[in-house]
Amino acid sequence: MPVAVNHLSVILVSQDALQSVQISQALGAFSPLLSMPAPKDGLDALQQAQASVLILDMRKGEEALFDWIGRLRQSHPATGLICITEFSRLNDKLRALRCGADHVLTSPWQPDELSAMLDNLEQRFTANETPVAPAQDFVLQLDTGFRVLRGPRSEQALSRSEFLLLLAFAKAPQHQLEIWEIYDVLQKNEDNFPKQALEAQIYRLRKKIRDSGAGKQILKAIRLQGYQLCNPIKIN
Repeated sequence: MPVAVNHLSVILVSQDALQSVQISQALGAFSPLLSMPAPKDGLDALQQAQASVLILDMRKGEEALFDWIGRLRQSHPATGLICITEFSRLNDKLRALRCGADHVLTSPWQPDELSAMLDNLEQRFTANETPVAPAQDFVLQLDTGFRVLRGPRSEQALSRSEFLLLLAFAKAPQHQLEIWEIYDVLQKNEDNFPKQALEAQIYRLRKKIRDSGAGKQILKAIRLQGYQLCNPIKIN
């Protein structure tokens, strides 16, 4: 049974042991991975525990897998579905999306691609959740001495990058940072830190803010510009 970490748990359906290792490494801090050799096993696992995301290896192009996607969608409509296909099999990618896949990874794939897809699914799950109301008049507090975010639900230890980024959001006008400003705070650039890696960094920070007890709106993406912090934060 998958154990949820940061609200995500993942089941992989694949007969490829190397693929399982690669995906497990790519998930990293996102969530644990439960590997299953066949679609039926994955469906059985979903019956026992509602995993957040199922990753289906479709690289062998088996026709029955498309019907299986349809059955999955009928029985578990809320589960996120990411399919893996070969780069050369464009028709498989299109069919998987039409059958109900949320995202399709084309092999060979990069870990940052999977991170961005998980981030997108996490935002969808968060939007559908009933938010836990923060304590009345409680303001999130950023402790600069201990590099800790304190909220009504818990304290969250921050990495150096997370701390600098959250501090910059808290101090920025309207709590908004453009993409180039985020790169500047992290002392990175697009050559050594691609956009997908930046999105993964935002994902991890968003999770810690929410887990501290913030409401549903946390870090809002502003199309083609950057991100905006939606929660007031007191700097101590």
